Amino acid sequence: MLRPPGTKPLARLLRHARGRTTAVVLLVAGLLFVLSIGTSLQRAREQFRLEAGSQRVSIWFSTQALVELHRFRVALLRFERREPGWDRDMLAERYEILLSRLPLLQGAEEADTRSVLDHSDIVVGLQAALEQLEPDIVVLEPDHIPSLARIQAVAEEADLLLTRLNLALHTERRLAVEQARVSARHLGVFFVTSLGGLLLGALLLLLLIAGAARRAAEAERTLRVLVDSLPIGIAAFDPAGRLVMMNETGLALARLDREEDALGLRASELGGNEGADDDVAEVVAQRVALPPKETRMPHRDGTDRTLLVSTAPVFGKGGNLVRVVRVALDVTDQREADRRIRHLAEHDTLTDLPNRLLFGAHLKARLEHATETGMVAVHCIDLDHFKEVNDSLGHPVGDQLLLAASARMRGTMREGDMLARLGGDEFAVIQPGLAQESEARLLAERLVEVLGRPYRLKGYTLRAGASIGTALAPQHGMTVESILSRADIALYRAKGTGRGRATQFTMDQEAGLRERRQLEEDLRQALASGQLSLVFQPKFVIATGLLKGCEALLRWHHPERGMISPGLFIPVAEETGLIHPITQLVLDQACRQAMAWRAQGLEVPVAVNLSAGHFGAEQGVGLVREALEATGCDPALLEVEVTEGVFLRSAEAATRSFETLRKMGVRVALDDFGTGYSSLGYLQHLPFDVIKVDRTFIAGLEDAGPAGAGPAGAGPAGAGPGSPGTGRRIVDAIVRLAHGLGAEVVAEGVETPAQLATLRQLGCDRAQGFLLGRPMQPHALVELARAELLAADRNVA
Repeated sequence: MLRPPGTKPLARLLRHARGRTTAVVLLVAGLLFVLSIGTSLQRAREQFRLEAGSQRVSIWFSTQALVELHRFRVALLRFERREPGWDRDMLAERYEILLSRLPLLQGAEEADTRSVLDHSDIVVGLQAALEQLEPDIVVLEPDHIPSLARIQAVAEEADLLLTRLNLALHTERRLAVEQARVSARHLGVFFVTSLGGLLLGALLLLLLIAGAARRAAEAERTLRVLVDSLPIGIAAFDPAGRLVMMNETGLALARLDREEDALGLRASELGGNEGADDDVAEVVAQRVALPPKETRMPHRDGTDRTLLVSTAPVFGKGGNLVRVVRVALDVTDQREADRRIRHLAEHDTLTDLPNRLLFGAHLKARLEHATETGMVAVHCIDLDHFKEVNDSLGHPVGDQLLLAASARMRGTMREGDMLARLGGDEFAVIQPGLAQESEARLLAERLVEVLGRPYRLKGYTLRAGASIGTALAPQHGMTVESILSRADIALYRAKGTGRGRATQFTMDQEAGLRERRQLEEDLRQALASGQLSLVFQPKFVIATGLLKGCEALLRWHHPERGMISPGLFIPVAEETGLIHPITQLVLDQACRQAMAWRAQGLEVPVAVNLSAGHFGAEQGVGLVREALEATGCDPALLEVEVTEGVFLRSAEAATRSFETLRKMGVRVALDDFGTGYSSLGYLQHLPFDVIKVDRTFIAGLEDAGPAGAGPAGAGPAGAGPGSPGTGRRIVDAIVRLAHGLGAEVVAEGVETPAQLATLRQLGCDRAQGFLLGRPMQPHALVELARAELLAADRNVA
């Protein structure tokens, strides 16, 4: 048979065409495979990046920096107002804490660092501006206006920049969350589409393998290497749920060494959970892909791994389901990072206890079921004297005290109770499921008892103790704010009645707190409207009976409540910091009055009582200096009186202050001697010009016996404190001690002629009291002084 001309070249052309087609098909299949897998990985990673990007560590650090900036500004304001306890060291501490927060903003690890880099110039500029304040803060004084102005200006600018940065970071986080949410909705569909592309490429390869064994074998080997090299676990199952293929990553996740050991097994038999078989069965039954979901699977290293799993069907010719593909991505590290971030946001870094944020959320959840599961008690706890431990022994010992106290409190609580650290030395306990109020009382008493035991920390033996306030739901409220507020009120009552005790909230406590707050507000109004004024009680020389000075006494005439006792409003002023402007007012008025009397021809020195806290914080000298400079008063016309409370503060600081006052020409008097600390060891070192005998000892002179009794011999030897003559011996001892130290003696509260006669016999220098003159207005004291001068002139004549 003859071959038509050109047949052989045509066959060669057809074979060549088929070869080119095979090559093109192989190329297309490979591209589809690689693009599907690569794009799926990219989209999965993008989704993980978006989810991680919604967890902004920098937001936490920027918020902390803003909080510390506000605390610094509050500390600066309190320092400027000279509030007790707010010295330069505390201001410097707040400044150092603020500076330590700024580098955290630059070092914050984010899923997407572009936003952090965009704001790094702001952080660097802000840190540089704040660091320039260090020289001002090191030498800052409350009366140095330029330095305060510079610091306040930088703090205000820093506040604005940090607020803008925080707002920008919150905006970025909100956009990231929204973007992640939208992306998550599309990820499942995209994942199934990518799997379809993957399966399509695999089917093309299988068709080519059927047509060309050699090329199919090469393609199979190429495909296998590609699949095994993927960091995603891939497994294929037949419609009966039996494994037919698994890549290397899948084998590692299933804790298997060879694929042959896994073939024919069900998904649950590969180390996965029972839900894996259900997923495969559901895909076979529904013939649709399942959306991605998280599951946990034990790993060969003994840990549990978190997997993001998707399951999809593979259809053959005629629409028959031939395979079910299960793809798993290990997201354990990402989820662990998320967990750590959440833990840091909800727990205290020192004690690892829940912080205020987690405490509030937990309390809210408990209150929602309070009527069903029983009463809920909230205990607010303050460690007593914690500040003194920090100030005297340092913050490391203070931190150890907080850790030890936390451990003790945990040991007294039931399972289900929550202990949280709200800040500083403030703790709180949620005690749910109570049947009786006594259960809350018993826990509070146990906490007081265990916290009151001595601590042995870093070689020190400490006694801190605690005060506890308790509120109950539903009796005292059903919201987080109301319960915490009333527990705080009870805590305030516990601290105000002596500390080291537990107090349960009652409605009268709330009324008392409202009354105290009203008194505080009225006191502020009194300062602003001039309701506070001075009266003056004269002092007399006992030997001559002549007026020799006076004591300035503060009076408050309330427009509605009338006269309010200093014993009622002075403690409020000391707690709220109003004692500082009140002291300034008293010093200013006293100095002006002394100069006014001098202009009238009278030399009447004025004594002013100053709080011991002013000298513990070394503020007293500044207050006196300001008053003298503002009024032009002669320092010789001013006398400063302090109580023995200065011994309980810093005796060294008090000594420096008193020496400075004496160099200025101001006399220093020790008031109410004998009723407080009365350390003779301190007394011999503190430079007092005057020692005032407390009125309680003067009242004891009524039992002194006959006027002619000897200075130290009234009554039998060894007589007790209440025996006749004891008062005389005590006053005699004080007079001798004061004179031995070179100080004058002033007797307070002289009310009878017998007391005055005894004081004259004992050699007391001066006296004041109702017998000699009650507190009076300035003009009345002028009339008294002039009357005495006239009487003295008549006696001379």
